[in-house]
Amino acid sequence: MNFDPTEKYDDVNEAAVSDWKDETTTRERIKVVITRTTEPTPASEIAEKARASQPVVRDELKELTDIGLVETIDSGQGALYKRNDQMYIYQQVLELHDAYSEAELVETLQDLKQTVNEIRTKHDVESPAELAQQLDPDDHDGWEDHKTWQTAQKNLYLAKAAISFYDAEKVVV
Repeated sequence: MNFDPTEKYDDVNEAAVSDWKDETTTRERIKVVITRTTEPTPASEIAEKARASQPVVRDELKELTDIGLVETIDSGQGALYKRNDQMYIYQQVLELHDAYSEAELVETLQDLKQTVNEIRTKHDVESPAELAQQLDPDDHDGWEDHKTWQTAQKNLYLAKAAISFYDAEKVVV
């Protein structure tokens, strides 16, 4: 995106969308939108968000459904679509497996466990939910710890799964 400070936009959001359309293909935009779609959604709404025609969106969603990346739900009034959460998780785990060695993942796992244990000890609670229940609305540090704990917990699960892929390779390959 070339930024010209003298150029004026009536709508900054539309300018960003215009740049997005210029820099991506229609199918790429559809994949970005469906990857972020966690609730059953009509193709028309996905088309609107992806700035694409409904026929192209329906074709792409069918292809993505055929390969397992998208779930189709029959609502009785037409099909609804959402990302396949299992495949989404699988892709994240594979990306970690490909990007990091087993030793790096084990080290990350240790760091994440330490982070969780420090927050647990600091607040004397056993879960992020319990922490949230005891925090005051204006306890910014506490809420930051809550967010950190939730993120660390998610990353723990993903790191464990990626390490399991290394273990499986030792047995299968």
